[in-house]
Parts: sequence; C-alpha cells; structure tokens
Amino acid sequence: MEKNSYTEDELNQVCEDAFVNIKEACLRLQEKTKCSNEVVIEMLNNVVEYYSSQLPSK
Repeated sequence: MEKNSYTEDELNQVCEDAFVNIKEACLRLQEKTKCSNEVVIEMLNNVVEYYSSQLPSK
C-alpha cells in the first residue's frame, strides 16, 4: 500500500470518518443479525489481527 503524508488535521479527519463508517457498519450488522456486542468486538479484533499481520517485520 502506498504511504501518504497527511497533516495532523487531515489525519484526524480520516480517522473520524473511518470511525463513523466502521461504527455504522457494526450497527447495521447488529440490526441484521441481532448479534451481541461481544461478537462485534471479536470481529473487530480479527480485523486488527489481519492488519497487524500486514505490517512489515522489524
């Protein structure tokens, strides 16, 4: 993935937008499946693990 340089304000906006989009996706998932918060947390932890595994080794 290409690295971009962001100003502090741009990075904050990207993070805020991502949070809102992810939160809305989780809410839609819960509405559709009636799953618990624990299921959503597990799913988000799996996403964290996926992205963590994509980081270059030090």
